Amino acid sequence: MKTTPTLSPDALLAFDALARHGSFTAAAEALHCAKSRISQLIKELEQELGTVLVLRNTRRVALTESGQRLAAHATRLRELLDSVRHDIEQARDSVEGVLRIGCSAGLAQQLLGPLLAEMTMLYPALRIELIVENRIQDPVGEGLDFTLRTRNVHDDRLVARPVGLVWEALYASPAYLAQHPAPASTEQLHQHRLISNAYYGKQGSEWRLACDDTSATLNICPSLVVDQYAVVSSIIQAGHGIGLLPSYMAKPLLEKGDIVAVLPQWRAAGWPVFLVFAYHQPMPRKHQAFISFIIPRLQAALDGI
Repeated sequence: MKTTPTLSPDALLAFDALARHGSFTAAAEALHCAKSRISQLIKELEQELGTVLVLRNTRRVALTESGQRLAAHATRLRELLDSVRHDIEQARDSVEGVLRIGCSAGLAQQLLGPLLAEMTMLYPALRIELIVENRIQDPVGEGLDFTLRTRNVHDDRLVARPVGLVWEALYASPAYLAQHPAPASTEQLHQHRLISNAYYGKQGSEWRLACDDTSATLNICPSLVVDQYAVVSSIIQAGHGIGLLPSYMAKPLLEKGDIVAVLPQWRAAGWPVFLVFAYHQPMPRKHQAFISFIIPRLQAALDGI
């Protein structure tokens, strides 16, 4: 099926300038181009439409009836393009609109969630959507502006800003330790009920701990193995055994007295936390604001643990 060619936007904008300013010279000055360029674009329009649009004399131009009709459409095109520019510039330069952030459940609950709530108070025109998933989230594929990743970034195409280290250590509830005296060494851990995360060795059967320059690899028989820190935390608080928790999750529980450190001189290896996002240049203003707000606060929170 034959289709009608679309009129050139450049030619329509040249015609709009000619209609508003009344001369080829003035139109060329308004559009910062040569007078011959305006003349060429008007001729192309007349050839495309098959009609005369402009009546010329040595001093001014006059629009024909067809030219007057076209001028109204050309004006609307210019106004539309002006509004597009304004809208995009506003989105680029303003801290407003939607910001989508991905994060794991533990980091979201203990660290990121409260900070994001604080940011929305600072920028009331900003709406933040926090997508909580205990898996690696893809900023590009899932339409996320930023994600927090731990241990590894997994994608060299993404920008990764380190925000701190998380350490794991051993904890139990005061109720559990009241009935089961705290171990005095790593060897005595075998005498206790142990709650392990599934990723420690094969099905949670291996703990690697360090104390100063000394390290120990413990082959354990956990009473219970789960795959989420939040569940490990709940079981420990309920008094069912000793387990490893990340520092950001343990800190508020220690402050409230819900858990107690076990063998506090020992801890598992630390792992880094990264703020990950797709490369943007220039970066939208709301992205700049988020980075400036969140990175120092996450660094302070993790450094203080």
